[in-house]
Amino acid sequence: MNKRVDHNAVPKTHPATREMLPDDPMEMHGVEVPGDTELMVRLLVEEYARMGFGSGQIMQLAADPNYTGFHGLLRLYGEEELRRRIGEILARCGVMRVRAVDADPVQVDPVSEQLVQITLPK
Repeated sequence: MNKRVDHNAVPKTHPATREMLPDDPMEMHGVEVPGDTELMVRLLVEEYARMGFGSGQIMQLAADPNYTGFHGLLRLYGEEELRRRIGEILARCGVMRVRAVDADPVQVDPVSEQLVQITLPK
């Protein structure tokens, strides 16, 4: 059997172990693209609201230039207008709030436990 040797092959290394270069093609970059800014602000606000972010926290994201999408919307609309839009969206969809509580397990007496038959109307 004849093995073909590729002399131009790059040695395989796991991305987590290779050196990070300034022009690394795997580095994430946020860029602006044309689109519907109304839809974008609605989707971004709803997404963060589902993660529990309120109006103030969302505005903090918008003030951070590392959040390219939100920061671009802040530059486009201005602080007052973006805050108003965020308020309208949150008034419609709300903010997801979750609280985890550890409780003692309930002790069930197997003798008093009864099966109840539930019938549904046809």
